Amino acid sequence: MFEVEIKYRVSLLDDLRKIVSLVAKPIGISVEEDHYFNHPCRDFAQSDEAIRIRIHGDGEVIMTYKGRRIGSVGKSRMEINLKVDDYDNAALMMASLGFREVAVIRKRRELFTVDKYTIYLDNADNLGKFVEVETMVSDESLIDEAAQDILKFAQEKLGLKPEQIERRTYLELAMQAPSQ
Repeated sequence: MFEVEIKYRVSLLDDLRKIVSLVAKPIGISVEEDHYFNHPCRDFAQSDEAIRIRIHGDGEVIMTYKGRRIGSVGKSRMEINLKVDDYDNAALMMASLGFREVAVIRKRRELFTVDKYTIYLDNADNLGKFVEVETMVSDESLIDEAAQDILKFAQEKLGLKPEQIERRTYLELAMQAPSQ
Protein backbone atom coordinates (compact mmCIF):
# COMPACT_ATOMS: atom_id res chain seq x y z
CA MET A 1 0.00 0.00 0.00
CA PHE A 2 1.04 3.58 -0.57
CA GLU A 3 0.23 6.40 1.81
CA VAL A 4 -0.66 9.68 0.09
CA GLU A 5 -0.57 12.51 2.60
CA ILE A 6 -0.47 16.27 2.52
CA LYS A 7 0.39 18.11 5.71
CA TYR A 8 -0.50 21.76 6.30
CA ARG A 9 1.06 23.97 8.96
CA VAL A 10 -1.59 25.98 10.83
CA SER A 11 -1.47 28.50 13.66
CA LEU A 12 -4.70 27.46 15.41
CA LEU A 13 -6.57 24.18 15.49
CA ASP A 14 -9.79 25.46 17.10
CA ASP A 15 -11.24 27.08 13.96
CA LEU A 16 -10.21 24.15 11.80
CA ARG A 17 -11.76 21.70 14.26
CA LYS A 18 -15.10 23.43 13.70
CA ILE A 19 -14.74 23.29 9.91
CA VAL A 20 -13.57 19.67 9.91
CA SER A 21 -16.46 18.69 12.21
CA LEU A 22 -18.92 19.99 9.63
CA VAL A 23 -17.59 17.77 6.83
CA ALA A 24 -16.12 14.72 8.58
CA LYS A 25 -16.99 12.22 11.28
CA PRO A 26 -14.83 12.28 14.42
CA ILE A 27 -13.05 9.00 15.12
CA GLY A 28 -11.30 9.91 18.35
CA ILE A 29 -8.32 11.49 20.03
CA SER A 30 -4.96 9.80 20.41
CA VAL A 31 -1.72 10.66 22.11
CA GLU A 32 1.18 9.19 20.16
CA GLU A 33 4.85 8.80 20.96
CA ASP A 34 7.00 8.02 17.92
CA HIS A 35 10.51 6.61 18.37
CA TYR A 36 12.57 6.94 15.18
CA PHE A 37 15.64 4.81 14.45
CA ASN A 38 18.50 5.03 11.98
CA HIS A 39 19.96 2.08 10.11
CA PRO A 40 23.46 0.93 11.12
CA CYS A 41 24.76 0.76 7.53
CA ARG A 42 22.95 3.52 5.69
CA ASP A 43 21.68 6.91 6.71
CA PHE A 44 17.90 7.05 6.41
CA ALA A 45 18.09 10.84 6.14
CA GLN A 46 20.08 10.33 2.93
CA SER A 47 17.99 7.45 1.57
CA ASP A 48 14.69 9.23 2.44
CA GLU A 49 13.39 6.31 4.49
CA ALA A 50 12.17 6.02 8.05
CA ILE A 51 11.54 3.36 10.62
CA ARG A 52 9.68 4.08 13.80
CA ILE A 53 7.98 2.44 16.71
CA ARG A 54 4.77 4.24 17.66
CA ILE A 55 3.18 3.89 21.08
CA HIS A 56 -0.48 4.87 21.07
CA GLY A 57 -2.13 6.23 24.19
CA ASP A 58 -4.17 3.04 24.51
CA GLY A 59 -0.96 0.99 24.67
CA GLU A 60 -1.04 -0.31 21.08
CA VAL A 61 2.46 -0.49 19.58
CA ILE A 62 3.04 -0.34 15.81
CA MET A 63 6.37 -0.62 14.02
CA THR A 64 6.39 1.20 10.66
CA TYR A 65 8.77 1.30 7.72
CA LYS A 66 8.32 4.24 5.35
CA GLY A 67 9.97 4.07 1.95
CA ARG A 68 11.35 6.96 -0.06
CA ARG A 69 8.97 9.74 -1.05
CA ILE A 70 7.25 9.45 -4.40
CA GLY A 71 5.69 12.32 -6.33
CA SER A 72 6.13 16.05 -6.02
CA VAL A 73 3.23 17.05 -3.77
CA GLY A 74 2.97 16.20 -0.11
CA LYS A 75 4.41 13.01 1.26
CA SER A 76 3.57 9.87 -0.66
CA ARG A 77 5.45 6.68 0.08
CA MET A 78 5.22 2.97 0.55
CA GLU A 79 4.28 2.17 4.14
CA ILE A 80 4.52 -1.17 5.94
CA ASN A 81 2.99 -1.48 9.41
CA LEU A 82 3.52 -4.30 11.87
CA LYS A 83 1.71 -4.57 15.17
CA VAL A 84 4.04 -5.64 17.99
CA ASP A 85 3.21 -6.76 21.51
CA ASP A 86 5.65 -4.63 23.43
CA TYR A 87 7.68 -1.45 22.84
CA ASP A 88 10.60 -2.55 25.03
CA ASN A 89 11.12 -5.80 23.10
CA ALA A 90 10.79 -4.03 19.75
CA ALA A 91 13.33 -1.37 20.79
CA LEU A 92 15.67 -4.09 22.12
CA MET A 93 15.42 -5.93 18.80
CA MET A 94 16.25 -2.72 16.91
CA ALA A 95 19.25 -2.01 19.18
CA SER A 96 20.45 -5.61 18.86
CA LEU A 97 20.42 -5.22 15.08
CA GLY A 98 22.52 -2.05 15.35
CA PHE A 99 19.76 0.52 14.87
CA ARG A 100 20.03 3.61 17.04
CA GLU A 101 17.23 5.85 18.22
CA VAL A 102 17.56 9.34 16.74
CA ALA A 103 14.39 11.14 17.86
CA VAL A 104 11.23 10.88 19.92
CA ILE A 105 8.20 12.88 18.80
CA ARG A 106 5.07 13.26 20.88
CA LYS A 107 1.81 14.55 19.52
CA ARG A 108 -1.84 14.86 20.39
CA ARG A 109 -3.87 13.81 17.38
CA GLU A 110 -7.57 14.23 16.65
CA LEU A 111 -8.83 11.87 13.96
CA PHE A 112 -11.70 12.38 11.52
CA THR A 113 -12.89 10.48 8.47
CA VAL A 114 -14.84 11.44 5.37
CA ASP A 115 -15.15 9.46 2.15
CA LYS A 116 -11.70 8.06 1.33
CA TYR A 117 -9.82 10.52 3.57
CA THR A 118 -8.52 10.47 7.10
CA ILE A 119 -7.97 13.93 8.56
CA TYR A 120 -5.62 14.47 11.49
CA LEU A 121 -5.44 17.61 13.63
CA ASP A 122 -2.01 17.36 15.20
CA ASN A 123 -0.36 19.28 18.00
CA ALA A 124 3.24 18.06 17.91
CA ASP A 125 5.38 18.92 20.93
CA ASN A 126 7.95 21.61 20.08
CA LEU A 127 7.08 21.41 16.36
CA GLY A 128 3.73 23.15 16.01
CA LYS A 129 0.19 22.53 14.85
CA PHE A 130 -0.67 20.72 11.65
CA VAL A 131 -3.54 19.30 9.64
CA GLU A 132 -2.86 16.15 7.66
CA VAL A 133 -5.17 14.79 5.00
CA GLU A 134 -4.35 11.27 3.90
CA THR A 135 -5.59 8.39 1.83
CA MET A 136 -4.15 5.03 0.84
CA VAL A 137 -3.78 3.71 -2.71
CA SER A 138 -2.86 0.23 -3.85
CA ASP A 139 -0.72 1.17 -6.83
CA GLU A 140 2.06 3.73 -7.31
CA SER A 141 0.43 4.89 -10.56
CA LEU A 142 -2.50 6.29 -8.52
CA ILE A 143 -0.41 8.56 -6.27
CA ASP A 144 -0.43 11.77 -8.33
CA GLU A 145 -4.18 11.65 -8.90
CA ALA A 146 -4.82 10.99 -5.19
CA ALA A 147 -2.55 13.91 -4.22
CA GLN A 148 -4.43 16.24 -6.57
CA ASP A 149 -7.73 15.04 -5.07
CA ILE A 150 -6.43 15.81 -1.56
CA LEU A 151 -5.31 19.30 -2.63
CA LYS A 152 -8.75 20.04 -4.07
CA PHE A 153 -10.60 18.61 -1.05
CA ALA A 154 -8.41 20.46 1.46
CA GLN A 155 -8.83 23.79 -0.32
CA GLU A 156 -12.56 23.53 -1.11
CA LYS A 157 -13.80 21.83 2.07
CA LEU A 158 -11.27 22.87 4.74
CA GLY A 159 -10.04 26.21 3.41
CA LEU A 160 -6.39 25.12 3.47
CA LYS A 161 -4.07 26.84 1.00
CA PRO A 162 -1.16 25.38 -0.99
CA GLU A 163 1.26 27.84 0.65
CA GLN A 164 0.50 26.18 4.02
CA ILE A 165 1.84 22.81 2.84
CA GLU A 166 4.65 21.43 5.01
CA ARG A 167 6.52 18.84 2.96
CA ARG A 168 8.97 17.92 5.72
CA THR A 169 8.20 14.96 7.92
CA TYR A 170 7.86 15.33 11.68
CA LEU A 171 11.24 13.63 11.96
CA GLU A 172 12.86 16.14 9.61
CA LEU A 173 11.28 19.00 11.55
CA ALA A 174 12.54 17.54 14.84
CA MET A 175 16.07 17.03 13.49
CA GLN A 176 16.16 20.65 12.23
CA ALA A 177 14.72 22.14 15.43
CA PRO A 178 17.07 23.81 17.89
CA SER A 179 17.95 21.55 20.82
CA GLN A 180 15.62 21.92 23.77
